[in-house]
Amino acid sequence: MKVLIDTNILLDVILLREPHLKLSKRVLQCCLSLVDGYIAVHTFSNMFYILHETEDFSIEECRNVFNKFLYVFDVASLDKSDMIAAVNNEAFDDLEDAMQNEASVSSKIDFIVTRNCKDFEKSTVPAVTPEDFLTLVHADL
Repeated sequence: MKVLIDTNILLDVILLREPHLKLSKRVLQCCLSLVDGYIAVHTFSNMFYILHETEDFSIEECRNVFNKFLYVFDVASLDKSDMIAAVNNEAFDDLEDAMQNEASVSSKIDFIVTRNCKDFEKSTVPAVTPEDFLTLVHADL
């Protein structure tokens, strides 16, 4: 199974955000051995902005976090045709969500794991909550 981990799940773990930390951490742990975890390439720049500009993480701290993620996760890329599809996808009101969708399609992702499933109601790739993802993974064991 291939899953794209949405930005909010990653930030839950980095920023120790309660009450989401426990489930988000379990999702990431599943990517160590049970599933193939992906992060969209643009998620790194989004997280850098959030961490460095609004959470006062140093550049070095950001690099350390990203290097840990790159050790565990594959990267779902976007090329020009993917970006054109994202920019023109009228099913999405948010470009970042459209980019998550297109990165998922291009990487043949099975599920997007997010706490914001409503943002992906019209996604080509089904979105699941951390709870639903954990149920799916354990059902496959």
